[in-house]
Amino acid sequence: MITMQKVLLLRRAELFAEMTTRQLGHVASVTEEQVQPAGSVIFSEGDAGDALFLIVSGKVEVLRAGKRLKVLQDADYFGELAVLTGEARNASVRALTDCLLLRLERSDFHQVL
Repeated sequence: MITMQKVLLLRRAELFAEMTTRQLGHVASVTEEQVQPAGSVIFSEGDAGDALFLIVSGKVEVLRAGKRLKVLQDADYFGELAVLTGEARNASVRALTDCLLLRLERSDFHQVL
């Protein structure tokens, strides 16, 4: 995925909507693409909050204590709370379909802020 495609996707996400094109370009340059097959666990409740994720394509479910809290899809993001607070993940996330995600590491996220 080229940087401009990432910028356009980031602009659609509420978390990044107010950023300038230059700021989005920086965020796009430090994100990594991550493919998750359907049924795979992206992270588990209690894991370290080392990154946040933006969904390029696919659907994921957010679970706490095994109960579904919500389903997220294209241009939604998750994992931001643990990245902001430095606390452990308070929920698990599992891919419902094959997913393409953008991963933004905690250190890069804080640098952008």
